[in-house]
Amino acid sequence: MLEWRADLAFLDDILRRTVVAIKESHEQIEIISNEARAEAESIARELEQVNRQMQATIVQVETARVQEQLSRQELVRVSRDFKRYREEDILRAYERARDVQVQLILLKEKEKALWEKRSEIEQRFRGVKRLLERAEALSAKVGVAMDYLTGNVKQMSEVLESVQEKREIAVRVIRAQEEERRRVARDLHDGLAQQLAGAILELEVAQRVLEQDADRAREELKNVEQIIRTGLREARDVIFNLRPLALDSLGLKAAIENLAAQIRERTGLDVNVSLLGNETPLDSTVLSCVYRIAQEALNNVVKHAAATRVMVRIEFSPSYLFVQVVDNGRGFVVDAKGTAVGDGEEHLGLIGMRERADLIGGKLQVKSEPGCGTTIKFCLPLTVPEAAHQGLGGGKGQ
Repeated sequence: MLEWRADLAFLDDILRRTVVAIKESHEQIEIISNEARAEAESIARELEQVNRQMQATIVQVETARVQEQLSRQELVRVSRDFKRYREEDILRAYERARDVQVQLILLKEKEKALWEKRSEIEQRFRGVKRLLERAEALSAKVGVAMDYLTGNVKQMSEVLESVQEKREIAVRVIRAQEEERRRVARDLHDGLAQQLAGAILELEVAQRVLEQDADRAREELKNVEQIIRTGLREARDVIFNLRPLALDSLGLKAAIENLAAQIRERTGLDVNVSLLGNETPLDSTVLSCVYRIAQEALNNVVKHAAATRVMVRIEFSPSYLFVQVVDNGRGFVVDAKGTAVGDGEEHLGLIGMRERADLIGGKLQVKSEPGCGTTIKFCLPLTVPEAAHQGLGGGKGQ
C-alpha cells in the first residue's frame, strides 16, 4: 500500500509539474502576444503617418506639375518674343522653369520613396498580424489545456486512489493502444497504401497509352480494377481485425470461426473450432478481451509454431468460460509458471494475452515443450457480480 501511495504522490507531482510548465509556457505566449500586439499598433501608427505624408506629397506633386506646365508655357512665350522681353526677363523665366522642374522631380522621388516605404511597412504589418493571430490561437488552446488539467488534477488523484493497480492498467492500455496502432498502420502501409499507389501508376500508364493503344489501355484498366479489388479486400481485413462485426452480432464462436476461416484461406493451416454448452451473453469489453486472447493465440501459431493443425475449444458453463487453443507445432521452453524462456524475456504476444486475462479477472495457462506443440488455456469465472463486469465499460454483447 505504501508503494501505491508513493506512486500516486509521484504521479501527482508529475501532473502538477506539467501544469506549472504549461502555465509558464502560457505566460511566455502571452508575452509574445503582447509584444506582437504592441508592435502591430506601432506599425499601424507608422503606416498612418506615412499615408498622411503620401497624401500631402501627392497634392504637392500635382501642384508642382501644374506650375511646371505654366512655367514651360511662360518660357516658350518669352522665348518667342525677343522684341517685347529683355534678356533678363528670358533668363528669369528659364530659371523659374528650371526650379519648378527640379522641385517636381524631387517631389516625385519623395512620392516613390513613400510608396516603397508604405509597401515595406504593410508587409511588416501583415507578418506581425500573422504572428499575433497564431500566438493568440495558441494561447487560447494552451489556456484550455491548463484549465482542464488544473481542474482535473485533484479529480484524477481521487480516481487513481480507488484503483490499486493504476500503473499496470495504464501501461496495459497504452501498450495495447500503441500495438494496435502499429498493427493497423503496418497493415494499411503494406496493403491498402501500396495497392492504391500501384493503382495510381497503372492509371497514369492507361492515360498515356489511351489514344495510341486502346487495347493496352483496357489491359491497364483491368489491372487497376484488380488492384482496387485486392485493396478493398485487404481494407476489409483491417476493419475485421479492428472489431469483427460477427463478435457483436453473432457471438464469440462465430467470430472465432470467421477468424479461423481467414487463417485457413491465407495459410492453409487446418483450424478446427468447437463449442460446448450454450453461449452466454457477455459484457462487450469482456467479450472483446476473450476474442483478442484467442486471436493472439492463433496468430502466434501462424507466426511461430510451424504447425499443420490447431484446435480451438470454447466451453460455456453457468460458472465459467473456458477457451483452449492446441497446436502440433514446434513448441518452446516454458518455466514452472508457464512463462516463455529462452532470451530471458517472455514473448510479447503471451504478455498481451496475460494482461488481457488479468484485466477481466481470468487466468491464462501455457503448456509447451520443444517438438511437442503448445497448449493455451484460458478460464474466466462467470459468477463475478454484474457490477464488476460493467465497471470495465461497454454494454451487452451477443
